[in-house]
Amino acid sequence: MPLNVRRFCTAVFVNLLVFVFVALAQDVPSAPTSGDVMRDRISKAKAFIVVRNYNAAIYELENIRKETADPAVQGVVNVLLMNSYLEQGDYKRAQDFLAAAFTAQKTSKPNAAAFYNSIAGQVVRDAKNRAERYRALGLSISDRTLPLEALNDLEKMRETLEIVIEQSKENSKLPNRSADAMAMLEEASNSRSILARDEYDSRKWKDEVADTREQMVNTRSVVSAVTDAPAETTNGNQVAVSTPPVNNSPVVMQPVTDTKTPGTRDREVKQPANKPADTTVAKNDKPIIIPSAPVKEDPKPTQPEANSATPNDGSPLDVGSLIPYATKQTQPTYPPAAKTMRATGVVKVEFTVDEKGEVAEVHKTSGPSMLQAAAKDAIKKWRFKPFTRDGQPVRANGFVSFNFNL
Repeated sequence: MPLNVRRFCTAVFVNLLVFVFVALAQDVPSAPTSGDVMRDRISKAKAFIVVRNYNAAIYELENIRKETADPAVQGVVNVLLMNSYLEQGDYKRAQDFLAAAFTAQKTSKPNAAAFYNSIAGQVVRDAKNRAERYRALGLSISDRTLPLEALNDLEKMRETLEIVIEQSKENSKLPNRSADAMAMLEEASNSRSILARDEYDSRKWKDEVADTREQMVNTRSVVSAVTDAPAETTNGNQVAVSTPPVNNSPVVMQPVTDTKTPGTRDREVKQPANKPADTTVAKNDKPIIIPSAPVKEDPKPTQPEANSATPNDGSPLDVGSLIPYATKQTQPTYPPAAKTMRATGVVKVEFTVDEKGEVAEVHKTSGPSMLQAAAKDAIKKWRFKPFTRDGQPVRANGFVSFNFNL
């Protein structure tokens, strides 16, 4: 065989070998990284959870948690682990896990606070899912005739939620944790009200939610009651009545005669006892200050009295601004949506106070629509001095205005 032909065949053979080796090398998979291994193990644990093999899922997740320090992996594993404990019904391990995370977040360990929030958040989510499961099957959580296993499971879930609530209250006292803690407290209290044992238990936790929302008002948000009552008009003359401060003295209805303006009728001005009334009468655009005579102290004043000249026909008194007679005031919670939209303004709430001084009915609210519900919820918690007419308890109509400002 000629030399050139031999060399050509040899070159072709070598090239074929190189091509085969390269092709085979590409088919060989590369060695998996530690991240790939962890992802596969987490996927495996999730599959166990799907088929309700919680023992296998917990075993895998606890081993992963011991073997890795990656905060992202730790966060996912913590959530899955808490979910597995709760779904398995192992509340002892769930509560111990929650307590350990709560203790760790008090230290300077990195990501400890985030880990606790994710674990506590999973408790809240599982509680809501449990309530939804009962509702989907047409069962009532407050039904005392449920099987004993179901009753015990619900009671343990309530107990775990209450642990989250107590821990959140403790965290809310820390300046750097208060915002997250208050949000967690609201969510946990709301879930606890969903799992209420009865109507009384439900009201108790709904009140807890309301109280939490009141505390969540951002320090940058200002919500105040507007104390300036609208001016009254008498025979064409505008009369501005000064608003008395809130105090514990009894409220009496005192007739005040406008001696400076002829033809003006007597007006009733609500003033606390022992407080002189200051009225400003606008006449020819020049205000004139008219001090009234001191009010003599009633020997035994115990509650507001209406003017005896007013017939006692059972109709409510028209009081106007009720702020001076409030004995308990609750500021509204600034709605988060309204904050986002930068909604501000004055909301006026018109309502009726019953014979005991409690808000009986809210008739009307006016002002920015995004703020009306918050003002209405707040006014229902106010309390006022009872009003009487001729010694008999009587209802009173009036209003309170709230100024929402950012």
